[in-house]
Amino acid sequence: MKSKLLCIMLAAAMISTAAVPAFAAESGSVKNQETATGSSVTTAANSASTTTDTANSVSTTTDTAITAGTTTEEGITVKEPLKKLSLNEALKIMTTTGTRAETANLNKQSDMAVAKGYSEKYSDIKKALNDIDYLESLPLPYQQAALAQLGASSIVELAYDAQVAGATENNKKIMALRRNFANNNTENNYQADLNQIRQDTINIYNTVLLAEDNYKIAKDNLKAQQRNLQNVLAKKEVGLLTKKDVLQAQSALTDAEKEVRAAKTKMEYARMSFNYLLGYHVLQEVEFTDKLTESTGAAIDTEKAVKNALDNRNEIRGADFAKDIYKILFDDIAAYPKTSATYLNAQIKYLNAEKTAKDARVQIEIDIRNKAAEVADKKAALDAARSLQSYAQEGLRLITLTNEEGLSTVEELLTAQVNLYKANLNVAKATSEYNLALEAYLNAQGVGTMRIPL
Repeated sequence: MKSKLLCIMLAAAMISTAAVPAFAAESGSVKNQETATGSSVTTAANSASTTTDTANSVSTTTDTAITAGTTTEEGITVKEPLKKLSLNEALKIMTTTGTRAETANLNKQSDMAVAKGYSEKYSDIKKALNDIDYLESLPLPYQQAALAQLGASSIVELAYDAQVAGATENNKKIMALRRNFANNNTENNYQADLNQIRQDTINIYNTVLLAEDNYKIAKDNLKAQQRNLQNVLAKKEVGLLTKKDVLQAQSALTDAEKEVRAAKTKMEYARMSFNYLLGYHVLQEVEFTDKLTESTGAAIDTEKAVKNALDNRNEIRGADFAKDIYKILFDDIAAYPKTSATYLNAQIKYLNAEKTAKDARVQIEIDIRNKAAEVADKKAALDAARSLQSYAQEGLRLITLTNEEGLSTVEELLTAQVNLYKANLNVAKATSEYNLALEAYLNAQGVGTMRIPL
């Protein structure tokens, strides 16, 4: 009975000790202090990682309700296994079987239908005009018999009715132009859709990689602050440091906990956004096999890039097409008095279309040169961030050495750790921004991401 009572009392004492914050135990032996310190740091670590464990907790309690997976015939949601996904695999999914790939295919079919419609209208107009020409070539008796069958009194009446219906030489030219333009640019529009999908996928994949790196950096910083608190408390116990030093270390630990929670939230949001984009359940577990490293590509050749863009961009093709249409319409009223409203309106529309076509080339060139400059700027920013990271690493190393010898303060050590933490975040951010700038520059040299109306 006494043995049982003694065990209960020891268990209660252990629970009570674990509940006491380490920095509150300011008396007792060094050994007791270190024990309390370990409990405090463990408690702080558990507090900081509460957010980290939240996803696991949610997953555990909701596996049969909202976890990523498929639904069985019995209506039970079964969790799918972890997916491993590289950027290239994500791009393949998004451009072949994803929801947006299906939309791109539907857009392509729509463009093909538009092209076919123009072709049929062209054929109808051509046939109507050919029929009129044929009737004019017939001897008068046969001509009159044919007109009677058509319910027209004369060739002039028939030609007028055809013109009212849109069967004119001018419209035939326009329909031929539209037919050819639609046939020639259906594939370009499809490629523009795929380019947009590709760009969005790369952006969100990089966003996830950056969020994961930031989360890892924040957790590393948290571990460093936990070690700090342990060391400070140990030195405080033997009289080497003051309560102020303990409070500074505790404050730094609290800030680190906050940063971990914020980084965890951003990472989870980025992952859910990625899952949504790929058509997964928002809580699907995905392991991103690529890492956030600097992209390597061909050397930046701005002049070549400008030429490629001017030769390929959809915006230029669309502007040139509009100019050609307005030129046909303007030529059709060339016989009108040059001071008439009809002539002036047609002339203004053509001149505006011509100016738009010229401006499109200038705007595309500006776009390419600006993107090339952004790549250079982001590369310089990445190099600068790495230099600051190296400087911060060396600074922390030196401060750590002097702090161990009692030649620098806790505040100086904490400042050095924060500097390295921020430098690491900046390198991750600069790497992501450089990769995205390079991708945008390369992508802008083809048809681009803009669909043009056919």
